[in-house]
Amino acid sequence: MTMSMQTCVVNSGKEDARTLSALEQYERRRQVIRALQRGARKVQIARELGLSYTAVSLIISRYQQLGADAILPHKRGRRSGDGRALSAEQEQSLQDLIREKKPQQLGLEFPEWNRPAVAELINMQAGVKIHIRSVTNYLRRWNIVVERAEPRQLQSKKPICDDMAVIQVYQ
Repeated sequence: MTMSMQTCVVNSGKEDARTLSALEQYERRRQVIRALQRGARKVQIARELGLSYTAVSLIISRYQQLGADAILPHKRGRRSGDGRALSAEQEQSLQDLIREKKPQQLGLEFPEWNRPAVAELINMQAGVKIHIRSVTNYLRRWNIVVERAEPRQLQSKKPICDDMAVIQVYQ
């Protein structure tokens, strides 16, 4: 005997506000506030506008706490620069070190700048351990060009490590 699992999708008649443009979302919020001002209850507003009770409650509470500015359209998502491991000052200090000195002058065991060397420098200077991919992102942001080292002919058939990149610092 086999049992098949069926999924039941219930269409609640509510529109997903995330698919609306910022202007449409703003208009929807204004409708909520207008309905509240004419005396409608939250449940009625939710039903009339096709919104969830939670969404209506959030709009109303933000409006009551912060005023009309709270329902204005705003940019969504994380702001540029938020959530970075390094502060702007740390980034500038590291860029200066990379541009002005060689790794060996800073006590690193690398002949030239490469991504592992930069990762070690970041760990040494800022106390932050970051992944090689993040090092690549920082280098791109800093306009420091990473050039691949010339592949050497190896005796074994091991692939050449992706970390064999030499950083060319251009002034």
